Amino acid sequence: MFEVDGVYANRNGKYTVIAIDPPKMHVRYENGSYSELNMKLQERIWLNIKSEMDAEQAKLDRAANVVRRGIAKNQHFIKVISLPVANELLFPGWHEQMLMALNPIQASRFNPGDRVICYAMEANSFFAVATITGAPKIGNPKDYTFTIAVTEAHFLPIDIDAVVQSPDEGVDLDSVELEDYPDFKSLLAQPENFLSISEDDFELLAELLTELSEDDDSLDLADDFDDEEDED
Repeated sequence: MFEVDGVYANRNGKYTVIAIDPPKMHVRYENGSYSELNMKLQERIWLNIKSEMDAEQAKLDRAANVVRRGIAKNQHFIKVISLPVANELLFPGWHEQMLMALNPIQASRFNPGDRVICYAMEANSFFAVATITGAPKIGNPKDYTFTIAVTEAHFLPIDIDAVVQSPDEGVDLDSVELEDYPDFKSLLAQPENFLSISEDDFELLAELLTELSEDDDSLDLADDFDDEEDED
């Protein structure tokens, strides 16, 4: 297992192998001293030391992961979307599963795993729950059917976790109170805006929307069943 110029260690410290003449090898320690060592004995010593080093590194890695998870805790947002036709989910970026951030400063707030509630401004209702799945991408808004007067914006890829059939069947704005934002309704009047909210407020809205979307699925299944009976 030993190789010339390889660096290993024993209880006297690290050493570099300078020559191998089984069953012995000649080594040079970091302090400049030389020694002739039994290879079989040194192999057992080195494997024990390496096992201890690997265990210590694994401990450090676990601690680092805990710190990273704490720093990169998922954020929660409301995304304001303009939907002039209240009963249709037809708006730029939706079918491509992209949300737009108008500038780099806004886009830099988001990380994969962040959660978003979509709010229809004209319908005054919350209609979808989504998760950001990747880093912001720079693109031309026209590629996602936006008609704003800019040639470049940032786009956030999303997975849609729950959605009602139409915005006017979502959670009505007047039925919601956000504990961290007593005047939050005034903050939802600007299209393409993002409003940061607490995890508790997010979970409350997400639960309501998930229940509504599941009710919609049940109605669809019932309609399909009725159609099959009519065909019979």
